[in-house]
Amino acid sequence: MTAPHAVAHECLAVLATPPFAERGMLGPSNDTPREVERAPAPPSGASVRLRALAALSGSLTDALHPKEAVDLVEQQALSALGATSAVVVTLGTFPPPLRSVLGAPVMSVGTTLHVVHAIGLPAEVRAALHELPLDAPVPFAEVARTGAPLFLPTEAALRTYPDWGAAMTAAGAGSAAVVPVWANGELRGVLGLAWPEPRTFDEDERAFVLTLGVMCAQAIMRAHLRDTERHAREAAELANRSKAHFVATISHELRTPMNAILGYTALIGDGIYGAVSALQQEHLGRVRASGQHLLGLIEELLGYARIEAGEAVVRPESVGLIAVLEQSLVLVRPLAELKGLRLRVEGPAEPVELYTDPHKLRQILVNLLANAVKFTDQGEVVVLLRVEGRDAAVRLVIEVTDTGCGIPPEVQAHVFDPFWQADPASTHSDGSSGLGLSVARQLARLLGGDVVVARSAPGEGSTFVVSLPAQYPGQPERRAAP
Repeated sequence: MTAPHAVAHECLAVLATPPFAERGMLGPSNDTPREVERAPAPPSGASVRLRALAALSGSLTDALHPKEAVDLVEQQALSALGATSAVVVTLGTFPPPLRSVLGAPVMSVGTTLHVVHAIGLPAEVRAALHELPLDAPVPFAEVARTGAPLFLPTEAALRTYPDWGAAMTAAGAGSAAVVPVWANGELRGVLGLAWPEPRTFDEDERAFVLTLGVMCAQAIMRAHLRDTERHAREAAELANRSKAHFVATISHELRTPMNAILGYTALIGDGIYGAVSALQQEHLGRVRASGQHLLGLIEELLGYARIEAGEAVVRPESVGLIAVLEQSLVLVRPLAELKGLRLRVEGPAEPVELYTDPHKLRQILVNLLANAVKFTDQGEVVVLLRVEGRDAAVRLVIEVTDTGCGIPPEVQAHVFDPFWQADPASTHSDGSSGLGLSVARQLARLLGGDVVVARSAPGEGSTFVVSLPAQYPGQPERRAAP
């Protein structure tokens, strides 16, 4: 079986020798005197073929369907060589099925011939070529078995394959070329061309047809892999949408009964249904705290699902930064006091006015502050505010620094991944969902900014930085892309 690199070397060798070199295809010679007002000669056959290869190479870089790529190769072959019919067959079904080798998808090669595309080929000849075994007495099967090209210059040469040759001559063919289609070192199929008259296949024409076979293989592979990638991406997007829809649905279903539990617990605790002892009040307080915690996890899941599904809507309005920050601190301060931590805010004395979504900004701050308090056992959490830039480029920068356990450098890239935990066992102790930082970053990006880890080291605490435009750059009521 002829190796594909041998075909490429043969093509290059032909291009470097007559008639290509004699026709000036390798550039003008310095020894040739310049002729003035000489009429341009018509392009030679070699020039036409080289131009066809250049045009084909450029066209095959476009995003094509596999059969469109094959059609393009066949059209160029017919145009450059004056052939009347062209056909591409592959080994096995088309597109070929994928098998896994060491975790990577690899195209499987079959043992029968299948017609991918044909131009100008009689229907009976095309039907005869479809699903042929490799031992069939036709030139396509022989090329598929040996990997060697066949050039049949006369009707007599065609009739060396009796049934196929008779069908071709009856359809008006006088000569044919059948060449292998290589891809990634394996023979994937066969390209066939036919002419109505006998034909002498010189070296440069043979090299051109062989090159078409190589380009056909590359075009099929690229187009098929692009097609496979598109289908995989669509399947992944559908799976993500289904997951987000499920999470949103189950969150809604959980939130409704949980609100009822909290409501009736509050009524009982307030003595609406009768006197409540101190011990009962203590138990009701634990029920209430656990219910509030569970409701918070449900809200996190629901917020995450909205963002993933592209249903998060930005509703910007004029708001003061300090007001939003105070609302955030009110929610986090009880947990900080319970752990004996100090919350401290540093920033400009003058008011900072923003045009953004205050609810999403508050959620960002609550998530970052809660994360800082959660992983800090002693010391303080400091919020540093500053404004950078001028005019339309003004940005708000918020730093949240804690004196907690810190994050090892090797895992800092994962802290914004949904549901990620540095220590999965910690979920049972701190009750977190692993969504707080992920949701904070996604909301910040929705508002035109971002959240990053500015500094962190084990035992030295962490600093997270939020950067947002002071003026929301998007359109109000605009939904986020999924």
